[in-house]
Amino acid sequence: MQTDVKKVFYFHADANSLGGFVDEPFRFIPSQASVSLPSVGGYASVRAHDFKFEEVISCRSTYTHVAGRPIKTNGPWTARVTAVVEGLDVLGVLTAERAVARLFVEHPEDGGPPKVSFAGSHFHNLRLLGKEVAFSLNPTLLPAHHRGGDVYNEDESIPPEIEWSALWEVAQKQSSALRDTSGVPGWAIDRYGWLGSKQNPEEGYAICSLVDRVDSTASAQAYGHFLEVPDVGRFFLGEAMILPQSIQLTLIRAELGCKTKGQASAATARSNGVSYPP
Repeated sequence: MQTDVKKVFYFHADANSLGGFVDEPFRFIPSQASVSLPSVGGYASVRAHDFKFEEVISCRSTYTHVAGRPIKTNGPWTARVTAVVEGLDVLGVLTAERAVARLFVEHPEDGGPPKVSFAGSHFHNLRLLGKEVAFSLNPTLLPAHHRGGDVYNEDESIPPEIEWSALWEVAQKQSSALRDTSGVPGWAIDRYGWLGSKQNPEEGYAICSLVDRVDSTASAQAYGHFLEVPDVGRFFLGEAMILPQSIQLTLIRAELGCKTKGQASAATARSNGVSYPP
């Protein structure tokens, strides 16, 4: 029995590759490749293939994994979470050869705010109505050396680099940029623009995105990190939900508003945890 353990860390990390619901009549889109991490840490993974839900959403394969461990006996503690969907098709409107959400989080031994990395998170061949979707990635959340599918470094001697406060700064800047963009619909300002006017944003929760801007196409309106397609719905890219000590990354989220109404998400990774005593 170890006698030098002064703190116990309680892990909480999970991932899923696909899921959601459809209205009228209400039914669930079965969650694909869902996995969670034991509270003591460890490793778990799930893989699945060939999923199709009616004519709404389908994919060729899905994969998730979670891992957590202490670096030393009394911290820091790290967690890695990955969610992958391949061959994604939403209503034949939005398609992606691959979408990968990756989180690497380090919780310090003093109980302070964690650091995070999104290295390796990426879209491959993301298309809207058959046309490639072009977007600008945020340089703070995804600096150049963290981009692409081959940069996910399992070497824990290279710790996460992004301070928790930087996430909030990005969220506030993106919120302000949305408010300053002409033609943005009122619902988007109400939902995403409010943080830009707060003096002290590091309270409660907020959303930032790995994507600063999506280039508009003739068939869609683009505002910040999302696209609105008439008579189809809205598609949100690279959303990171920030809470105290917790972060959730969803690569693709759909709000459908055509004859098919509902919501779906693809490639979601989440991690938090706390040491006790604090």
